[in-house]
Amino acid sequence: METASGATNAPDPIPLPPDQEKFLSGSGRRMYRFMLVLGVTGTAVCWVWYGWRWAAGFAVGSALSALNFHWMYRAIDSITRSFLPQGRDENNSPVRPPGAAGSALRIMLRYALIGAAGYAIFVSSFISLEAFFAGLFLFVGAVLVEVCYELWRGLSSP
Repeated sequence: METASGATNAPDPIPLPPDQEKFLSGSGRRMYRFMLVLGVTGTAVCWVWYGWRWAAGFAVGSALSALNFHWMYRAIDSITRSFLPQGRDENNSPVRPPGAAGSALRIMLRYALIGAAGYAIFVSSFISLEAFFAGLFLFVGAVLVEVCYELWRGLSSP
């Protein structure tokens, strides 16, 4: 809310210590790694216990989940960059705010792609639809691992 002089009443953000900021800024990279490990491990487990059809379904679902995370991560990153002072990033390069139409199109495309892949698997019955849906939850597993890791680091540090 702006005052008559044009200033905002928002409180100044509390700065984080540099080591905490570095740790928290690495969460995206860690989640990519967690998704890779969980995806490969889940595909291998599906192959051993249920056969190649389940492994293929889980691998396709995992790949779409990772792609969905990547697109979401980029969208959130571009939105947060648009809130930086004077529209500049940490390298002092101008930041172009994301367009509403482009963002809406990417959101619809993301879910259309997942729906089309699920429909193709359902119609063809070539690979396991159940494993495909299980693979789509790869992102949730990576989030849970990241939460546990951050809790462990927070509780084990002095």
